[in-house]
Amino acid sequence: MARRKSRSRQFKKSSRIIDMDEARQQRLEKREQAQEEELRERTASDERKLKRKRALRKKQSRRRLIVLAVCAALVLFLCLSVFNILKLKSEEREALKKQEQLKAKQEQMEEELKDVDKEENIEDLAREKLKLTKPGETIYIPESEEK
Repeated sequence: MARRKSRSRQFKKSSRIIDMDEARQQRLEKREQAQEEELRERTASDERKLKRKRALRKKQSRRRLIVLAVCAALVLFLCLSVFNILKLKSEEREALKKQEQLKAKQEQMEEELKDVDKEENIEDLAREKLKLTKPGETIYIPESEEK
């Protein structure tokens, strides 16, 4: 109640006439200004939120890019390793084939070595390579073999 009395006293002291339409208009303008300020604050906070979201998206996209790059590097490393393994296995197969061929050649040469000591083989080699003959034999050499 004390407020009402003080207001009315102030009103009596001011002795001015209040236009109701004008007072309404002023109140409306004050409300509109308050709403505009609130809207500005909201848009400012919304802008901050948008900036935060954009920054977060940027971070996430960087992380994704880094993870993708690491995965790509791992896949590349894995592919190179598999390629190297396959290459080494093919080389191993070739080496085993060559080893088998050499073993076969070794066995053949060992058999020839056993046969070298036989008298018949020595005689054949002497006739072919050294052109030796037995007493009373004549060697005929065709012309095509002379050259």
